[in-house]
Amino acid sequence: MSRPNVIDVLNRLLANQCYSLVNYLSQAPPWTRPGNKELVQVILGITQDREHYAQRLAEATYERDGVVDSGLFPMTFMSLNDLALDYLLAKLIENQQRDIQAAEQCVAELVEDPLAWSLASEVLGSERAHLDILKEFLPKTEPLPNGDEIRSQAA
Repeated sequence: MSRPNVIDVLNRLLANQCYSLVNYLSQAPPWTRPGNKELVQVILGITQDREHYAQRLAEATYERDGVVDSGLFPMTFMSLNDLALDYLLAKLIENQQRDIQAAEQCVAELVEDPLAWSLASEVLGSERAHLDILKEFLPKTEPLPNGDEIRSQAA
């Protein structure tokens, strides 16, 4: 892969690390109830992980004489202001799944640059772990014989 393409891929991955929904919610906090304290802490932890990887991706770009272009938050995120964190959990998971798909694509495109590929693979692993953590906060459900589910009370 040519150097500019590697830099483009690193910048795409960087944009996902800097401007995802979880990052947005850490800067524009949603409405929370007392029972959301642990989820708020998880969001802040995920944001810290993303900042760590953003720094490493920026360094990898600079090492290849590239220019960092991390992007902006999508304007659609503004429509989520003032919504409850309980409601936004599903959106966070959905956004995290899209970020994983984007990271998988970046990993595939970086196979010819072993160091960039290794970093992108680390990012992908981190994103998958974040998804698993977020899913732990989904309300528990019980299947019914007809395939429907009953949602239990959220803690």
